[in-house]
Amino acid sequence: MLQNTIVRPFEMKNLPLAVDVVVPLWSPPVGDDEFKRFDVEYIIRNNIAENDYQFELIDESQNADEFLAAAFLSRKGDVNKAKEWFDNESKRFPAELLAACALSRDYICIMDERTLSLMNDDDIKLSFFASRKPGAGGELFNRICDKLHAEGWKKLYLWTDCDCNWNWYNKHGLTLVEENVYEPFSSENEDYKTFIFSKPL
Repeated sequence: MLQNTIVRPFEMKNLPLAVDVVVPLWSPPVGDDEFKRFDVEYIIRNNIAENDYQFELIDESQNADEFLAAAFLSRKGDVNKAKEWFDNESKRFPAELLAACALSRDYICIMDERTLSLMNDDDIKLSFFASRKPGAGGELFNRICDKLHAEGWKKLYLWTDCDCNWNWYNKHGLTLVEENVYEPFSSENEDYKTFIFSKPL
């Protein structure tokens, strides 16, 4: 267990730090650094539901709180405000670049729908999960699972893909429910694999 850490509601001021973690993994193959960060932030915002299940792990031992990890969850029927943000912020980029954002959004929607179709109303989905320090992700994940169990949620679901450290979930008590190939992101030489996991709470 990490010392001097707390779990608290996610603060949007830390969103750029979460973007930093996943830009190397999720950046589109087009555009400059500014656009790549924009596209990745759009992906993340598609996973921030309008609910009270957005969390961060903070190290309080520093003079200023240090952001260590984030986890966003969603329930059946939850919505987000990513489109409003996109419509406002995307005006500075040309249409040919914004096509990459549409590909990202379509992929997220397909995978979210596939995952939600497996869930019951008393299940919950981990939509976004990122860690800035070794061990912080596991610490946040375990504390969130304890909280969800105490609230009566029955099962945690999540989806991920081969661009992420998907084996991490196998090592932390989740069971692989589905493995598929997402053809639009696949190449002649390599399948782009997606994975859906679940865990009883």
